[in-house]
Amino acid sequence: MKRLLFLLLLISSLAYGQQDWDALLQKYNEDTVPYITATQTATALTSGKKVVVLDAREAEEYQTSHLPDAIFVGYDDFELSKEAKKSLKEADQIIVYCTVGVRSEDIGALLLQKGYTNVQNLKGGILSWKNNEFEVYDMNQQPTEAVHVYGPSWGKYLIKGTAVHD
Repeated sequence: MKRLLFLLLLISSLAYGQQDWDALLQKYNEDTVPYITATQTATALTSGKKVVVLDAREAEEYQTSHLPDAIFVGYDDFELSKEAKKSLKEADQIIVYCTVGVRSEDIGALLLQKGYTNVQNLKGGILSWKNNEFEVYDMNQQPTEAVHVYGPSWGKYLIKGTAVHD
């Protein structure tokens, strides 16, 4: 009976978390870039296809933690390096992320305007990625539990890991 109760609580908390992402992103985004989930992103990264992951946060956030092999492009001073442009031209799939998926929508939309195709926005951003228990890496490429949550109000969306903010 205790296991059943635990399972029901777990399922309801996962469903509630999903509703929170939907409501949050609906409030801030215009759905200009298709979403991809953390699980779909993890599958894409192991598919054998050329998947490029872009981090659309600020340098301090990226240095605290980022997805595996993510390329930092920034947000306020968004810029594609020569290496990033080369990777994007060769990409089968481009996944952009930020903390929750708001800034990454803006950067994804810019990429679409520049003619890049198959651009997707990681729904729930790095917080969703970590909440799904996927690894994040620090500036030394070592696994870390620290996740930059942009600010204190966004920390409530991080269930797994250690929230860090300014």
